[in-house]
Amino acid sequence: MNWNDIRFFLAVARHGGLTGAARDMKASPSTVARRIETLEASLRTRLFERRPDGYALTETGRAMMERALAAETEMTALEDGFSGRDGRVSGTVRVVTVETLAHHLLIPNLPLLQEAHPDLSLGVAVNAASFASLPQREADIGLRLCRPEHGNFVVRRIGTIAFGLYGSRDYVERYPVIEDVLPITGHRLIAWGDTQSFLALPKALRAWAQIGSTTLTVDSMQAQLLAMKSGSGLGVLPCILGDGDDQLVRIKPALCHREEPIWLVVHETIRHTSRVHVVCDFLETLVAANRAGLTGMTG
Repeated sequence: MNWNDIRFFLAVARHGGLTGAARDMKASPSTVARRIETLEASLRTRLFERRPDGYALTETGRAMMERALAAETEMTALEDGFSGRDGRVSGTVRVVTVETLAHHLLIPNLPLLQEAHPDLSLGVAVNAASFASLPQREADIGLRLCRPEHGNFVVRRIGTIAFGLYGSRDYVERYPVIEDVLPITGHRLIAWGDTQSFLALPKALRAWAQIGSTTLTVDSMQAQLLAMKSGSGLGVLPCILGDGDDQLVRIKPALCHREEPIWLVVHETIRHTSRVHVVCDFLETLVAANRAGLTGMTG
C-alpha cells in the first residue's frame, strides 16, 4: 500500500464516484478505478460498494476514511514544515466562494498572487453550498456570505458586500420609480429562484418592492444581470456587479441598500500552513482594497 493509492481513495470517498475523483486527481476515471482496485487487493478487503449512482463506503471503508484523513493531515503538516525553507511557497490551495466574488473580485486579481508565488497551485470553485457541508479537503478556504454554524473552522469577518435594486436605463425611462417610500409598487420584478444559495437577494427584494405575480424567476447571477439588461424588470444585484454596468441604473440607493458580511473560513487543521496563510492574507487584502466597489460607494 502506498500514499498515492490513499489519495485516490480519499478522492473517491469525497466525491462518491469516479468522475469527480478523476477531476481532482487529474486522471481518467478508469485510472482511478484501477487504483482503488489495487488498494483493495493489497488490503484484501472491499472499501467501496459499487452502485449505479456511484461508490459508497463499506464499513471497512468508513474506518479506513478516518485513518486516511488523519494521515492526510499529517502529510500536509509534514510537507508544509519542510517546504518554503528557501522563501518559496508551494503546494495546492483550494478556495470556494460564490459566483459574484469569484467572477468580479477573486479571479480577475489572481495574477497578482500567481506572480508573487509562482510555485503555488490554486483552485477556485463556485459553490453555493455551505462551506461546512463540503467534503473535507474539497476546499481549504471559503470566501462566503454565510457564516458556518458548525464545523472545525476558523472564521473571520473581513468585509461586507452591498446589494442594490437595479433596472435597465430603458426600463427606468419608460417606467420611472417615483416613490420615496418603501415598498416600491407597480413594477415588473425579477426574483431569485434558489432561496438557499443567495439569501440576501430574495430578502432584499421582499423588503424593497411589493411582490405580487413576479414577472421572471431565475437562479444564477448571470441570468439576473441579463434579465435586467433586457428590460424584464427590476431586480437585486451586488453593487460590485450592478454599478460596473453602464446599461443599468441603481434605483433609490438611499432606500434600497443592504450589506452582508464577507466571511473568511479556514479548516482548523491547515490554518497554520504557509500556503494557506499566504492565500488568506491575499484574500483579506483584496477585500480591503476593493471596499468601495463591494459596499456600493462608487455607485
